[in-house]
Amino acid sequence: MFDITNYSDHPSRIGFTVFKFREKQRANYFETLLKENDFWFESSIEDDNLHLFGVKKGDFKKAMNANYLVSAKFRNKIIPNTYFRWGVIIIAVFVIILAIIGAIFKT
Repeated sequence: MFDITNYSDHPSRIGFTVFKFREKQRANYFETLLKENDFWFESSIEDDNLHLFGVKKGDFKKAMNANYLVSAKFRNKIIPNTYFRWGVIIIAVFVIILAIIGAIFKT
């Protein structure tokens, strides 16, 4: 099955969730956030530089918040080119204005 999340239930320990990171920077930042919030966790590094963190299910919501912060810090922009990004915004605003004008003067 195709899994797009980076967490799953622990395969052998009931009551734990495992978070997986393939990049060392993301794993280090996640570990820092867990330590700042005083979570109890286990960590290990598997083959192919796969960083695993086991977190208690009672801390799952807070750990997910840390996971979201990791994703937010290391995300890429959808449109990386600044000029193209502003062009898309300007065109979208222009189309919305035309739609409003068309709705007002529809007679």
